[in-house]
Amino acid sequence: MTERFPLDPASVAVAPCASLPDAMGAAGRRLFVEVGFGKDVRLLRAAAADPEGLFLGVEISRKKFDSFCRKVARAGLANVRAFGGDVRRVLEEMLPAGSVSGFTILFPDPWPKRRQKKNRWIQPATAARLHRALVPGGSVEIATDDGDYREQIQRCFLDAGLLLESERGELAESERTVFTARFERRGVPFTVQRWRRAVPA
Repeated sequence: MTERFPLDPASVAVAPCASLPDAMGAAGRRLFVEVGFGKDVRLLRAAAADPEGLFLGVEISRKKFDSFCRKVARAGLANVRAFGGDVRRVLEEMLPAGSVSGFTILFPDPWPKRRQKKNRWIQPATAARLHRALVPGGSVEIATDDGDYREQIQRCFLDAGLLLESERGELAESERTVFTARFERRGVPFTVQRWRRAVPA
């Protein structure tokens, strides 16, 4: 490696497989998954603050995925991996039940028009798969600036058996993203919810 890249950017990427946790060497480690990280580096900040955790970013845009792998390699973060592709494949085929400690889903596309709502990522089936992938006590943190989508998320998550733990209108400084900074400049309100899978009695 070079001084600029302490890690090989190619080593950050994970290929499609039957079990992502196994491929990532996650045995005995907490696994956190961020969906659609885009251009943001919030996931890198979280990984740097928790070196014992393992962090996976999923991004469908090849350009943003490649850029992210280079950022991870430049930062020398050995506890971060990335998957380039559709997160639905990850949830349906690559994450075993009870394997994820936390999901982060920040500002999924709201598809605000009535005819577009079928395109929204959070649907009943998605919520059920998120619930299945979580360890007992695991969480989903999700943010949206669309009030109607917020209500849809809430219905889907409640029906899937997730419990609403908290709701707020801001993120901590360490959690801020490109989107939240943009919304703050424009005065656009948004909601951040944390949901949790119940721990059996």
